[in-house]
Amino acid sequence: MALMVPVHPVRSAVTPKRSARRPVSGRRLRRSGGNAIVEAVFTLLPTFALVLAFVDYGLMIFRWSTLQNAVREGTRYAVTFQTVSGQGQDASIESTVQSFALGFVKTSDNPQTIYVKYYNPVTLTQITSGGNVPGNLVQVSVQGVAYAWLAPLSGSFGWGVPFYRTTTPLTLNVYSSDILGGYPAGVNSVQE
Repeated sequence: MALMVPVHPVRSAVTPKRSARRPVSGRRLRRSGGNAIVEAVFTLLPTFALVLAFVDYGLMIFRWSTLQNAVREGTRYAVTFQTVSGQGQDASIESTVQSFALGFVKTSDNPQTIYVKYYNPVTLTQITSGGNVPGNLVQVSVQGVAYAWLAPLSGSFGWGVPFYRTTTPLTLNVYSSDILGGYPAGVNSVQE
């Protein structure tokens, strides 16, 4: 025969006591329903602003670096005195810049955005005509390209408090220059 011992629950020091909290009233639950929306707005608004700022600045830097690469390639093309058949050297350089600019600038832009200038290497004065001779400096530039912000925030927080962002487009100007090399073999001059 087995001995039956009654088992009673024993309270120990590690067993937590039930708290004496009062239950939340239905009225309080109904009145606090909008807190989650307000907290979400205060969290999501700065988060989206930060993400959009990263995207906006990233696209601006991409456009600037693309234009910088395009004028660098235009300068490399200029120092070799190559020309596209039927065009002079300046028009050939501008078409080279256009082909590397991913459509951000075109030779047909009005106002003009792609510039080719020649300078005297000693005095650094601009040569207005006949400057494409060996030894002169060539400067290829893209100037006045506007970048409108993707997510422009309003000009202020309200009540006359200014904000850091603006709706005014950013103007990009990029330059590249080098010394013109010698004419290709058998060539004595190149049409500007």
